[in-house]
Amino acid sequence: MLQCALIVGLVAACTTDDEPGIDGPGSKKGYATGKVTDTEGKPVKGVEVVIDNTMIYASYSLGNTDANGNYEIQLPKVGTFMASAQIVKQYNGRRYELDLDPDVYEGFSIDGAVRNFQWKLTGERPEGEGYYGATVGLNKSLYSSIYDEENIEFTLTPVGDLIDGSKGKTLKMKSGKPYSKTYGYLVDIPLGRYEMTAYYNGEGGKAPLKLRNHFSEDEYESKLVIDFEPSTMWGRNSFYISYME
Repeated sequence: MLQCALIVGLVAACTTDDEPGIDGPGSKKGYATGKVTDTEGKPVKGVEVVIDNTMIYASYSLGNTDANGNYEIQLPKVGTFMASAQIVKQYNGRRYELDLDPDVYEGFSIDGAVRNFQWKLTGERPEGEGYYGATVGLNKSLYSSIYDEENIEFTLTPVGDLIDGSKGKTLKMKSGKPYSKTYGYLVDIPLGRYEMTAYYNGEGGKAPLKLRNHFSEDEYESKLVIDFEPSTMWGRNSFYISYME
């Protein structure tokens, strides 16, 4: 049975209830097809897939995955297209919209294409900018005398399960070197709730640091619980701290 999902701009999008093979649908002329899986490779139902018509402004098609994680979206007669998908998760009282990783990151024609997606907690994004993991921004307190931030080691200990329900691991991380893209940041962190501590490895040896939420007036503490913000003016899934001796 064919179900029309939504029409946006000039494009009609449809999904099908026909059950494809266990490995996902194959190529079908005039359609975008594929399969969506979670971090364990299991199919995910109800994920929205977007087919953007790159030739026509604000024109795109939407479809949703079925119980087997498969989708099938009919393409219009004119255009070239890019496929994308997101999974929405509620976690510790926050709503996260998480981009999924495509197996092929390139456009396609009206002839159709297969684009499969997987939810990844970490890894570089296919466009080459940013990561699927979360980010901690680092800020030196006005009263701190540390000028070699790359010598601070941060420890992030999971508090409960990660956003996908898996067990996290304790992470020991440092920011990038000065003038690098990751200087001042801890990047590609599996999204979860963490307890953070930090040590500065300076000439005088290893010394603990105090931390606080950068945007709060809280007192500096030896431990800080981090809950990533789904959206900020600086980016998604991020948290900003300040540190001092």
